[in-house]
Amino acid sequence: MMRYSLIASTLVTALFAVPSAQAASCKIPKSYYKNVSCTASRGYFLAVKDFGAPVALINSQGKSLVDLSRYQKVDADKISSGLLPVMRNGHVGYLNMQGREVIPVMYDALSGGQGWARPVSEGRIVVKQGGHYGVIDTANKTIVPFSASISDIDNYRGGMARVRKNKAISWLDKSGNTKSDPNSSANTQSPSKKETAKNVNNANASEQRPAPASRFTTLQPHQQDGKWGFIDDNNVNMITYSFDEARAFSEGLAGVRINGEWGFINLGGELMIPFSFDNFNNSDNKSLSLDSSYKDKPSFVFLNGKAWIGNLKNGNEMCIDKEGAAIGCD
Repeated sequence: MMRYSLIASTLVTALFAVPSAQAASCKIPKSYYKNVSCTASRGYFLAVKDFGAPVALINSQGKSLVDLSRYQKVDADKISSGLLPVMRNGHVGYLNMQGREVIPVMYDALSGGQGWARPVSEGRIVVKQGGHYGVIDTANKTIVPFSASISDIDNYRGGMARVRKNKAISWLDKSGNTKSDPNSSANTQSPSKKETAKNVNNANASEQRPAPASRFTTLQPHQQDGKWGFIDDNNVNMITYSFDEARAFSEGLAGVRINGEWGFINLGGELMIPFSFDNFNNSDNKSLSLDSSYKDKPSFVFLNGKAWIGNLKNGNEMCIDKEGAAIGCD
């Protein structure tokens, strides 16, 4: 994983030359294409026209692998499991790296902070059809039937997906079967206690917790068993306890740390900016620059579209925008 270095200020120019933190870890190949950028998949690059329309997926030798000119949009940041989301005539499908539409362009474009398409997650894809959410696998088999009662589905993590249905929260496994909340205290009990509680859980399976209307805007970081997650104002865990450190949400994004690197998630728990940023050796994680708008503000928190992530050795502040690109803090 790429790390931003603070050893020499000459790297600042290089940082500003790349479109995103993830892109900085790859080298753009020589080709006759004018506009080429990195993708989420190593060894694959996206060529586009001046106005952004996709042209081709190329390899590290600059050779065209897949003609993308018949699509309105592609989301190269969401290549996962070898599948690329594409859009044609307002509908969404998925191509493999050989250019075959393994998921036909037949699904609705999504809306909201997670973009118009979701990446493959543990072999499952959250899609919409006829305005209704559902889940398919990479062979286009329906796993979770499309339903008007489903208001949102999270991507799969650890074999489970959180679903908001009929104003309640439930959990589905990869076969689409309803399961108990993986974050509940029952799931941390010893095997004998779990067995004792099994009948109780089954008896209460229909008594799902109502989700508060403000759950998307009032999530707060919360620590449990040494890990951080996010809870709503009813103390319901909405984003699992999987981070070593977490910041409060600001402007729809929250900085989270795993091991020594930071990234940013949105209110749905989706990773929007990859884990690519070090702690920058700031012992208290606060800016000390007297003339800075970030003075005494924590790092990895967005303010007016920018997040301060640390200072270079020469004292210059480093910030990123909401795409993860390095920008000036002023």
